[in-house]
Amino acid sequence: MAKGNISNYFPGGNTCQGFYSFYDYLPDGAELIFVIKGGPGTGKSTFMKTIGQEFVEEGYDIEFHWCSSDSGSLDGLVIRDLKVALLDGTAPHLIDPEYPGAVEEIINLGRYWDRTILEQYKEQIVTLNDVIWKLFDRAYAYLQEAKLIHDRWEDYYLEGMDFQQANQKTEELIDEIVGEWELTDSLGKERHLFASAFTPSGVIDYFKEITADLETRYIVKGRPGTGKSTMTKKVAKAIREKGFAVNYFHCSFDPDSVDMITVPELSVALVDGTAPHIVDPVSETRDEAIDMLECVDPQIVDLNREQIEDTKKQYKKVIDDATVQLRKAKKLHDELEEYYIEAMDFSAIDKRCDKVIKRIKDWADIKGYL
Repeated sequence: MAKGNISNYFPGGNTCQGFYSFYDYLPDGAELIFVIKGGPGTGKSTFMKTIGQEFVEEGYDIEFHWCSSDSGSLDGLVIRDLKVALLDGTAPHLIDPEYPGAVEEIINLGRYWDRTILEQYKEQIVTLNDVIWKLFDRAYAYLQEAKLIHDRWEDYYLEGMDFQQANQKTEELIDEIVGEWELTDSLGKERHLFASAFTPSGVIDYFKEITADLETRYIVKGRPGTGKSTMTKKVAKAIREKGFAVNYFHCSFDPDSVDMITVPELSVALVDGTAPHIVDPVSETRDEAIDMLECVDPQIVDLNREQIEDTKKQYKKVIDDATVQLRKAKKLHDELEEYYIEAMDFSAIDKRCDKVIKRIKDWADIKGYL
């Protein structure tokens, strides 16, 4: 039996607006949802990885949803064909079951720790938690400052922007993608996630992987303020008006901005091809580049060149400062996990994991999904 495919996403992000969550969109139609509770180091991510790998080996396609503050840790898992999802239900993505027992089931891994061991380290645990949250606050303050700098960076290009030309490019693209289709009575479905994340290791993205199997990619080039996100949103709206489902992938720095959309039914993607997620055209038959810088007066850009370069340097410095804070928080979080790891009965968790796998298979069999 061939293995299933793995798709990678981020359901939340460290952004200029603080921690930003799209966790409501993670389950995406799941009819059986497991909400996993437990402290750091209690094995939530390993629990989900084990279950995911089990079903990948059995040929099922899996969605892995990764943690933006620890890119090697899972925050969620979706087995699409079985309509099953598992979610990390701890801070900062607190999740309360909407239909407990009927749809969601809570798995509390805190049942498997030795409280007496944790009580010995109470002072260290409390102190580490407090410092970690302060470091995140500092990181978000730097990202807020970076947003102000980025806005100024955009202004230098907006000054020379020909919005009518940008609108024309957008309309031509809409016509090319869905011009032959009629409007429908209801909008196509929407799903919102991140394809990238601002992590302690810098920006990590899955743009190439997510678009790897799509037949057509429109790769939008440009600079801040040249209308890449605006074009993407307008195209997405027009596609949904024709009844097609659209996946929105938001900017890991500014979640109000959209970096990419995919339309599985049309096998189409519209991708921001600028740094930090550089996606260059690789095939003349598959990829089409759209340069939004063509809508900007080059003379205005030349006049602002010195200020643009200075602003870029300021932006990079503040982003680097934010990364340092996230890296410090990750280091302390790893230390915090060690106290919980010492207190955990992982053999009992392994047994619980086996029971959940059996529960999923039995449920999917009854539903006819197996």
